[in-house]
Amino acid sequence: MKHWSPAVKAFLGIFIFYEVVGWLFVSAYERLDQLQWINGNNSPLADLAFQALTSIAEVVLPILLLLYLLRFKRAYALSYVYSYALSTGLIQGLKHFVFTDSLRPLAYFASSGVKWHIIPGLLISEFNSMPSGHTGAAFFMFFWVAVLLRRWFWGALAGLIAVGVAYSRVYLFQHFPVDTLVGAAIGVGSSALFYSILYAKSPSK
Repeated sequence: MKHWSPAVKAFLGIFIFYEVVGWLFVSAYERLDQLQWINGNNSPLADLAFQALTSIAEVVLPILLLLYLLRFKRAYALSYVYSYALSTGLIQGLKHFVFTDSLRPLAYFASSGVKWHIIPGLLISEFNSMPSGHTGAAFFMFFWVAVLLRRWFWGALAGLIAVGVAYSRVYLFQHFPVDTLVGAAIGVGSSALFYSILYAKSPSK
């Protein structure tokens, strides 16, 4: 890790903290309690903020970042594409071939009788819960943002935004916390793998 910039190290620090706290949380509480705590603490402002955060991980921003890399940082572009492909492929493969019966919160709690906070007009999925694709995309993408920005402050901010995307997926009743933890690990692992391979091939290391 000596070749990794302060920004990447700060990003990984946020990621590791999120994983440790997240796994402790899902180990300590039942799914119903987890969702009631996160989804239940809602407000109109939070509705807007988390809808905006969750949209960060959708396809437009990752493609815009790729276009930026192709124009200004071409050396990173191919590794970025490979890590995106690996992260997306692993997540979609797990969703559709391994965790095929994994229900999302709306279907999982259909008979619970709990009145959940559902934002009017928001499309809520019911199936293919594990793992979270939005979370995987956010952590994959912001890893590369940290690579580009280099200063620790920006890496930490990138990590916090990625965590915000993960939290938004649970707040919006689209995923369970464990789905986001696995998605984040896949996103970071895929990016770190290809970044390390890129560095290993670099003549300037």
